[in-house]
Amino acid sequence: MSKTAWAWIWFVFLLIVDVSVPWIVLTHVESISGSFLFWVIWVIAAIISAFIIFMKWQDVAR
Repeated sequence: MSKTAWAWIWFVFLLIVDVSVPWIVLTHVESISGSFLFWVIWVIAAIISAFIIFMKWQDVAR
């Protein structure tokens, strides 16, 4: 599988996590700290993922 395909799969996974965790997992959490912690961790993971993929962008063969 190519690097581009892995990047797309990773971003689709992040999108699924972005939608499913707040709507399914954190539905019954009444404190704001649970969702706030999720968003902080998710944003850090997304930024690091984008940084790694963009740093390797030049290595992707066309």
